[in-house]
Amino acid sequence: MENPLLYFFVGFLVCLLGTIPFGPINLTVVKTTVDYDRRSGIEIAFAASLVEMLQALIAIYFGMLISSFLDENVFVKFFLASIFIALAIFIFTRRSEPEHSLENRQSRPLSFFRNGLIIAGLNPQAVPFWIFALATISQYLEFQAMGLTLIGFLLGVFIGKLIALYGFVVASTYLKAHLQESSTLVNRLLAAILLFIGLSQGWNAVNSLLA
Repeated sequence: MENPLLYFFVGFLVCLLGTIPFGPINLTVVKTTVDYDRRSGIEIAFAASLVEMLQALIAIYFGMLISSFLDENVFVKFFLASIFIALAIFIFTRRSEPEHSLENRQSRPLSFFRNGLIIAGLNPQAVPFWIFALATISQYLEFQAMGLTLIGFLLGVFIGKLIALYGFVVASTYLKAHLQESSTLVNRLLAAILLFIGLSQGWNAVNSLLA
């Protein structure tokens, strides 16, 4: 019987390292923490961690099928490209107005947990990342996607993602010392990454049409 703790550690380490590079999710966590508060950033992080666990599970069972579908369906690529480009334009042009008072925080009509689910769910890189990660893991470990080993792996993915994103929440405390300047910078970084993802998806779609 395979050791579930080993699978937990593998899932934890892969997800932790995969979350560190700047991407739309961790920058959204930073932006939310800077603009609002730590609790809001943690809500984004928790939602994104749940989605990451689901995306890893999808990659385990349906990864190659989904990858083939995305490669063959040009309209899906154009749709994803347009969403990320639109998000980039919205975030770049939106003026940041960080919250200060407790009254403002309590009256916000925003669901940061929902926003985290949406941003993480729309990330087109997640399933391909896990397909690549699982292929790499399989070279060193005969992956048993069942029972306690699967639960251990998915739990490691969840905790690894959550800890990595919480690190960005903590780091955002420093940015709050220069609140307005850092908020604008994070906006631009997030917009640039979303635009890059959108243009990449669009370029792939165009290449698929021309192929």
